Amino acid sequence: MNIRCICGNETTIIAGGKPGYILQDESWFDKAKSEIRCPKCKSTELPLELIDAGGPIKVQVVPGRTIANKGFWG
Repeated sequence: MNIRCICGNETTIIAGGKPGYILQDESWFDKAKSEIRCPKCKSTELPLELIDAGGPIKVQVVPGRTIANKGFWG
């Protein structure tokens, strides 16, 4: 599944068992703040929530959370 930021940058998450998904590109995880953020524009307005950062970065999609500005593609 592809996740797109407000700036148009995309990342992929794959099924990682129940519950959650595995974040493919770990540059989207800010280890210092323990949060998911776009590496391009640093936005944290993503429909993802961190579940576990112990091994592979595990996230869940938050239903109903939308991106404020969908940009030119929306």
